[in-house]
Amino acid sequence: MTDKTAISRGVVLAGGTSTRYGSTEEDKALSRIDSKSCLVRVLDTLRRATEPPPVVVVRTPDQRARYAAIVDTIEVEFTFDSSRFEGPLSGIVGAAVETETPWLFCCGCDMPLLARAAIRWMLQRLAHRADVGDERVDAVAIEQSDGTLEPLHTLYRRESVLEVTESIPRAAGLQALLSELDGVYTISSRSIPDSVPLSRSKTNVNTREDLEHVRSQLIE
Repeated sequence: MTDKTAISRGVVLAGGTSTRYGSTEEDKALSRIDSKSCLVRVLDTLRRATEPPPVVVVRTPDQRARYAAIVDTIEVEFTFDSSRFEGPLSGIVGAAVETETPWLFCCGCDMPLLARAAIRWMLQRLAHRADVGDERVDAVAIEQSDGTLEPLHTLYRRESVLEVTESIPRAAGLQALLSELDGVYTISSRSIPDSVPLSRSKTNVNTREDLEHVRSQLIE
């Protein structure tokens, strides 16, 4: 089986405003869990799961400076959201424009339980599909229990993202991006082995209650 980890790069979307987390002065990416910030925990995992070093996508120079100050011991690169779009889509497009790595594993800065085993399992599924399939794969996404696709904790083919940006409205979300991609390799949540902690890995923190829940999971 071909190892695809060398051609995949971790992308962390960190340009949000944390509006559901608290006041505008508070930043959930900097919330500390078990002595590390959410952002550092995510980057530590990506550094061990993908190559080359992760990319952190931010909205403003101030965010870049703030985050660079806490990740100075981790090899990362920074880039900015695309001005053509809004929300998370601007982050993925910004990363696709600025990096040449064929595959981007995209996640949020608010996913502190991100697991190397879950990322590598998805990369292995991509490698297997590439080895046995004839059709091009544009993305690898998890189908959730309600039938929708998880747009983060998701692999995107960089060139495919760039190919469809012209047909996506400025304010569209990530579901619109997945809808525009023809070759989405969908993995049912029911088919994920118990040994792969994917449900835990894609947990995100939107509120303080979410943060406390994550902390309790680490204690258990």
